[in-house]
Formats: sequence, structure tokens, C-alpha cells
Amino acid sequence: MTKFYIQTVEALIILGLCVMVGLTFTSAMMRFIPGVGGIFWAEEITRYVSIWVVFLAAGVGMRFGVHLSVDMLALAVPEGLRRALFIFAYIMSILFQGVLVYYGTQLAISNYAQQSASLQIPMTYAYAAIPVGAFIMLCETLRLIYLELTGHSTAAQPQAD
Repeated sequence: MTKFYIQTVEALIILGLCVMVGLTFTSAMMRFIPGVGGIFWAEEITRYVSIWVVFLAAGVGMRFGVHLSVDMLALAVPEGLRRALFIFAYIMSILFQGVLVYYGTQLAISNYAQQSASLQIPMTYAYAAIPVGAFIMLCETLRLIYLELTGHSTAAQPQAD
């Protein structure tokens, strides 16, 4: 199930990137065709797909530990304290992600009546990326805490240079 979930999110990210590149390239090339012009809604779709890609990728990034972190202090303390520091950092992350889920949901719901400029679709579809991405990050952070508590985490171990 976990493998299917990650592969699905990764496929959505790749699809989103392909849509962004393809649509932007096509729109730019169409501007050089006399009398045709570009695709007027391409920029708007690209912007909203970009928002979704960023928030989905943030969730996948939590799983693979690719987010930027400063672990200078954690590497200078004994392993027991190091684990406690990582768990504390994960708990702070969960609190922030919970705020993003809650207020992102409120934002998405409250902007349902607002329409996008070109496509006239509800802005809820763009704003929904915030709580969805934050929820994925929250689930991944809970998984990291579980791995840390059961001793299966690699986060608290110093990396070789």
C-alpha cells in the first residue's frame, strides 16, 4: 500500500511537470505563428499545476529526507539526546503541518466562490493543494517519529563525508 501511494504521488508530480513544460512550450511556440497567438489560459494552468507539484513534492520529500536541515547540534550530542532532538523537531513539524492543514482547508473552502481569471474555475482547486500537501507531510512526519521511537531511523546517525 505504501509503495503504491508513493508511486501514485510521484506519478502525479511527473505528470504535473510534463503538463507545465508541454503547455508552456506550446504556448510560447504558438506566439510565433502569425494570427494565432499563444494559449491564453496556459499561464494560469501552469501556475496552479506548479502549486500542486510543490506541495505534493514536499510530502514525498519528507519520506526521503531531502528537506534542508541543520543538524550541527544534533551531531555534537550523545545518541540518546540526538534522538530526543529529532523527535522534538518532528513534533514541531507536526504542529506546523497541522496548522497548514487546518487553515489551508479553511482557505480552500472560503474561496470556493472566487473564480480564476482565465478559466473561471473555483479557486478552491488551487488552494486545496495546501491542506493536501500538508497532510501528506504530516503523515510522513508521523512515520518518521515511529521509526525514530522503534530504532529504525537513519536520521539520528551521523553521515559519512
